[in-house]
Amino acid sequence: MSIKAIFYSKFDPHEGPKIVHQVPEDSILTTTTEIPASNATSSSPLLSFPTISRFVIPRQSLCGNLISLSPPPLTPNTPPTLVLSYPICLTSPHYPRNEFIFNFALLLGEPSTTDVASYKSVVKKLAHLMRSLEEQSRFLSDDASPPNSGKIYSLCEMLMEDLNNYCECMIPIDELNTLNIKLFPSLPNPASVKPWYVPLFTVRIETMIDENWDLTMLRIIPYINGVNSVKRIAMLADADLKLTKKCVKHLLYYGCAILLDIFSFNAIYAPTAEFSNLIAKDPAMQLECARYVNTALAPAAQEEAIIDSATERRTSGLTSLTLQDDDIWPLTGKGDPIDGVGIVQLFACLRQGLTVREWYAQNADMLANIDMRRFITFGVIKGFLYRVHRYAIRTQKALGPNSQIHNHHHDRNHNQHSDYDSEDLTRSMSSERHLTEDTSRRKGKNVVRRTSDRGGVSDRHINHRIIEFLDGTHCFDEICTELDISEKELMDRLKSRDIGEAVVICR
Repeated sequence: MSIKAIFYSKFDPHEGPKIVHQVPEDSILTTTTEIPASNATSSSPLLSFPTISRFVIPRQSLCGNLISLSPPPLTPNTPPTLVLSYPICLTSPHYPRNEFIFNFALLLGEPSTTDVASYKSVVKKLAHLMRSLEEQSRFLSDDASPPNSGKIYSLCEMLMEDLNNYCECMIPIDELNTLNIKLFPSLPNPASVKPWYVPLFTVRIETMIDENWDLTMLRIIPYINGVNSVKRIAMLADADLKLTKKCVKHLLYYGCAILLDIFSFNAIYAPTAEFSNLIAKDPAMQLECARYVNTALAPAAQEEAIIDSATERRTSGLTSLTLQDDDIWPLTGKGDPIDGVGIVQLFACLRQGLTVREWYAQNADMLANIDMRRFITFGVIKGFLYRVHRYAIRTQKALGPNSQIHNHHHDRNHNQHSDYDSEDLTRSMSSERHLTEDTSRRKGKNVVRRTSDRGGVSDRHINHRIIEFLDGTHCFDEICTELDISEKELMDRLKSRDIGEAVVICR
C-alpha cells in the first residue's frame, strides 16, 4: 500500500491553515502535541501538520506548483514518508480576503520503494479537477460538512482505496463530472537501438496483439525471432529503419523484448564474474537451461526468451504432466544424457580467444542435440556470459599526411609482423594483428571486385566507408551491418593494400 493517507487542507480566514478531511482519520496530527516514543504503534500518526503547513498552504506565489516534502519523523520509530501536493489559489471578491487556497495532498510510504513519479500526475489531475469544480459550483468553499464526513471525505476515501487496491479509479462526483485516474508505472528509458542489435521477445506477443496497433509494429513482429537484426527486420518487413527502431524501442520500454548480439560462429563468448554464483551453483537454472536448449523440445517458429521453469513449458507446448525432469536433459551423440555438471562444463569451456566454431569442434559429441544459438542466448540473458567484440584500428602510419586510400608507398618492413589469417585473429583476446597488403598477397586472398553485385557501388567507395569505421570504436557487427558485407569480406578488405595498415583487437 503506497498511499498511507490523503488529506484535504485549506486556508481558513479565522484559523489559518487547517486540515479539513483526512483518510484515514488521526493519521496526521493537527496540533503540536507530541507522541512519546514508547507509545508509537503501527496506527500512530505519521506526521504533524503544523510542521509542514506553510508548505502545504503556501503563499500565493508558490501555488500552482508541484511540491514534495519529506517531513521529519514524529518518533524514532516513525517510518519515513513523502508528501506530494499541488496547492491551488483562486482569487475572487466572493471569498473572504478575496482568495481561496486549498490543497489535496498524498502521503506516500518509503520514498526509496515507491514509484513517486507515477503519483505526481495523480496529484496534479486531482488539483485541476477540484479547481474546475470550485470555479463552476463552489464545490469546496460551500461545503459545510463536519471534519471527516461528507462527500469530499468520501471522495478521498474511495480514491485511496481504489488506487491502493486496483491502481485506478472512476469516481462519479456529480451528473457532469467523474474522477478518472490510473496509475502508470514510471519505467526507465530503454537502451539505444542500433541496426545491428537482435531483438528477442520476452513474452508471448501473439496473445497481446491488437488490430489497432501501429501498422509498422504489426509488420515487423513476424520477423522478430532472436536471429534477425533490426536492419534485417526492416528489410524483410519492407519498413522504414527509423520506424522499426522506434517500434523495437517501444517493445523494450514495456519489457516485451530484450536486445542481443548477432549470433555468429566466428563470435567469441566468455563467462562473466557471476558465472560461479549463478549457473555453477544453481541446479534449478541448469535444468532451465537444459529445457531451453534441448533440440528435442524445440519451440514453435515464434520464439520468446521465456526461460523460467513455469513458463517455458507453455512456450514449448509441454505441460508438467507430460514432461519429466529425466526427459529434459539433452543427449550426447552417443545417446547419454547431459546432466547439470555437463551443462556447466560446456559453458566453462567458452573463453576469450576461442570462437564458437572452435568451441563446437572441441565439444561436438556433447553438443549433438543442443541448439547452440539458444545455448549462448541463455547465458547472455542470465548474465553469466558476455560477447567479446572485435574492433579494427587504422594505424598512425597509414593515417600519415601522405596517406591515401591507394597509397602504395607506405613502409613494407613487416619483419615484426607475423603472417595471420582471419581465423588466427580470433585466437587471442588481447592480441593485436597487423593486416597489410603484403599479408593479403602472400595468402592469395585479395578482395575480389564485385561492383555489379552492389548495384553499382564500387570497391573504392566501400573501402572509403570502411576506413571511416577504423577508429577502434566500431565493432565488426556494426561495420558489417552498416555496409551490408560479411565478416569474411571485411577481413579480406582489411588485409588489402587499399585500406593500408590496420590492427584488429578483441575486447
